[in-house]
Amino acid sequence: MRISIIGTGNVGTALALELRRAGYTIHALADRSIKVVRKVGRLTGCPNVYGGIRQGCFDKADIVIYAVKDEDIRQVVKESRRFNIPTDAILAHTSGALTASVLSGTGIKKSNLASFHPIQTIPFRNFKNSGFLKNIYFGIEGGSAALAVLKKITRKLKSDFIIIPEKAKPEYHLSCVLASNFILANFYLSELISKSIGISADKLFVSQEPLIRATIENLEKRGAAASITGPITRGDAETIKIHLDVMHRKYPEFVEYYRSASRALMKAALKRNKKLKTEKLTKLIGK
Repeated sequence: MRISIIGTGNVGTALALELRRAGYTIHALADRSIKVVRKVGRLTGCPNVYGGIRQGCFDKADIVIYAVKDEDIRQVVKESRRFNIPTDAILAHTSGALTASVLSGTGIKKSNLASFHPIQTIPFRNFKNSGFLKNIYFGIEGGSAALAVLKKITRKLKSDFIIIPEKAKPEYHLSCVLASNFILANFYLSELISKSIGISADKLFVSQEPLIRATIENLEKRGAAASITGPITRGDAETIKIHLDVMHRKYPEFVEYYRSASRALMKAALKRNKKLKTEKLTKLIGK
């Protein structure tokens, strides 16, 4: 099976390397950075590398994967319409938020269009085949023929998949962002606070790593609501007030963030303990 990849950024590079390792032929690669695409081409034995979209990206390709930024997909697909794409080709993109419909207008039937989103954080381009896409899940959505092929590819990558309904794609991606980027927002704020009291970021992580691991283990075993600890679960308004006083004095731009997160925790805690007293908490953080 011959696979072309348009875009050799963080995700596109990982796909090219790991699909090649899984036994697929990387037929063509295209990217605006000819230096990068040539390097990925050498690493994957790809014979066709281009500094932009060319007809060669599509000639004899069984699958074409668009691994470009969400904001660029529509423009890149528009450029693709100038070329002859094999009518039986599978077209897919790696966006988490956009649906397969952004690939329409290319002359490919709807059943052959899909989105193929790795549920993984890939913060940098890595040329060492580091297994970013192994033992993870892909969120896939689209037509029946495309899904059948992508399921096989996912298994060849030694990963798994979940099927996302087209209408639910925005909610699906929001969930992924909350599970990854919003955790980092918490740690960014935690680093700011710790730095102000003389604790380095490295020391902070080492000291809190057991707490992080235990939280993840509890989450896996018991779910979010049953894993919550701390002042919210005790209805401890006095401690929340102390926190808010610090936030107002030193981090006023994050006060509403703290309140919003505390409201979410309170609603989750109420699922576990319907007798939780929330009157004082509500006065501090809102409903």
